[in-house]
Amino acid sequence: MDHNESVRKFEHLMLKQADHAHDAATEREGLVLLMPSEKSRQLAQLQVKASHKQAKEFRELAQQVKES
Repeated sequence: MDHNESVRKFEHLMLKQADHAHDAATEREGLVLLMPSEKSRQLAQLQVKASHKQAKEFRELAQQVKES
């Protein structure tokens, strides 16, 4: 595997992880309102935010690798 191929593969994997994190966040958003207590809803909302942040970070990392 040459350098360019490894960079493309890494970028692809990071974007795949970003998509997965985004999908998980979107699915969780729909469930937040169904949580039985306010505390549960707050914890679920924190997880949604964390998943969105993770997706953003994976995309940024993929871009940085691509640019290097």
